[in-house]
Amino acid sequence: MRLLIDVSGSMRQNDPKNLRVPALRLVNSLLPAGARAGVWTFAEGTEVLAAPGAVDDDWRRRTTANLRQVHSRGLFTDIEAALKAATADWDGPPGEGARHVILLTDGLVDVAKDDTRDAASRRRILSEQLDRLRELGVKVHAVALSDNVDTELLEALTERTGGWLESASSAEQLQRVFLHMLEQSAAPTTVPIEGNHFEIDAQVSEFTLLVFRAPGGETRLVSPDGQTLSATAHGPMVQWRGEPGYDLVTIERPAPGRWTLDGGLDPDNRVAVVTDLGIDAAPVPAALHSGDTLRLEAWITDHGAPVARTDFLKLLSAKAILTQADDPTRRIDQPLALDPARNRFTAEVKANAFAAGVYDLSLLIDGETFKRQLQRRIRVTPTPLTLDYQARVLDPASPNENGDAAADAAPRPPAQLRVVLNLERDQVAAESLFGYVRLEGPEGVQSLLEIAAPTSLPMLYELPVTQPGSYRVGARLAARTVNGSSILLEPPDETLEFAFTAPVEEPPAPPPGAFSWLVFALYVLGGNLLLAAALGLTWWLFKRAAAKQAAAEA
Repeated sequence: MRLLIDVSGSMRQNDPKNLRVPALRLVNSLLPAGARAGVWTFAEGTEVLAAPGAVDDDWRRRTTANLRQVHSRGLFTDIEAALKAATADWDGPPGEGARHVILLTDGLVDVAKDDTRDAASRRRILSEQLDRLRELGVKVHAVALSDNVDTELLEALTERTGGWLESASSAEQLQRVFLHMLEQSAAPTTVPIEGNHFEIDAQVSEFTLLVFRAPGGETRLVSPDGQTLSATAHGPMVQWRGEPGYDLVTIERPAPGRWTLDGGLDPDNRVAVVTDLGIDAAPVPAALHSGDTLRLEAWITDHGAPVARTDFLKLLSAKAILTQADDPTRRIDQPLALDPARNRFTAEVKANAFAAGVYDLSLLIDGETFKRQLQRRIRVTPTPLTLDYQARVLDPASPNENGDAAADAAPRPPAQLRVVLNLERDQVAAESLFGYVRLEGPEGVQSLLEIAAPTSLPMLYELPVTQPGSYRVGARLAARTVNGSSILLEPPDETLEFAFTAPVEEPPAPPPGAFSWLVFALYVLGGNLLLAAALGLTWWLFKRAAAKQAAAEA
């Protein structure tokens, strides 16, 4: 994990109390041992605050000592140079683990007193630099600390790399936002806080309690044996650090049992533990669209390696808890089932079970004598693919809407199903789209419309309907997002009514050149009648001429 901290002059207004420092202390304290991390500050240039290295006590001490270098005196905001410096030693795809960059900024790309140079730097970030980040497998997470940030730039960096974007409306929110960023990138193993209690088992060698205080509030902690600890009264095995807005309490060799938190209850409170018996999980996407499937996978680790004892794992239970961030009453508990072939706990959850919004995801494994938890955040958004159906009855006399002369000459159906397809080009790779729309009507009438990559947006499709009645329409579409993940749109079937008078079908005319006995008989009959009439007229004229001649001779 690499952190990039903006120290440009505008921070004097947006972070006048330099609350970036306690936010970084929080991250420094909660980073899991063994992770690799580095910290840079940037303005017109980039400086190393904590060189990349394995997180241990020595790394934490060096980082803490250097936090005084965080200032607000920079002249510019060279985001391009900062991203380049933080990823300079990364080459090729990542091996084990993942790569994360956390970018904190309060402004725009600003590299010189020349707008053309600023625009050129911004273009390079969105082209060559973004392509390189994706090739390296880097997830970029961004913290926006003002309303003046380049939101479009940060959205592109985070969405196209699968990262997380969060805004801090004030510097006082930085600690919470940095906690969320840490959990998106290098989440510590925690134990759950239930009400105001948490359980510490014998496998835990140390825990760090993070408590967000209300203004004027005080934190107290009651141990399993009833001893009350506070900022002013605690033993030598307790480190208690009060920061603006929160307390960090670290206890070595804590007593096993139930601990009680007497102070502010907050959904962002955490108990991070140091233990050989940990938890790990497969990556989850930062964003889900309605219709996506969320695949969850978690497992227990022993000294960092997955536990493979199936007999032990069968004694455990696991679940995922999804809680809407701005409405904790909206919660879904999803059991995770043990896959004995892989020794992992898994489940699949349809995203259409959630309303749009941000959700806290807790992956919890419970062994009765111990509990382990990992935290993530997921944003559920409306699907960037939409289908709209319209039942239309047509007027045969009206001209073709598309101005197609050939279509005007052809007979028009009495009705049609119009399908309107749209997508968000900045989220969906349009060329990857394929699927179908299915129409089922009365008397087994069926039609299938193939959907391919759209040539324009919105894209219109039409299916003819020749029989009135009730029709059911369904669809299945698949595509890729711009960052390579899959999208599946399978909306619920809809019922449409087509009300019109069915046209009377005339018997089809015989094809040209076909022999017809009826036509032949009519020709023969007509020919005989004409012949009879001609013969009759000839006989009458002959008789009349003969009568006149006989009269003349007399």
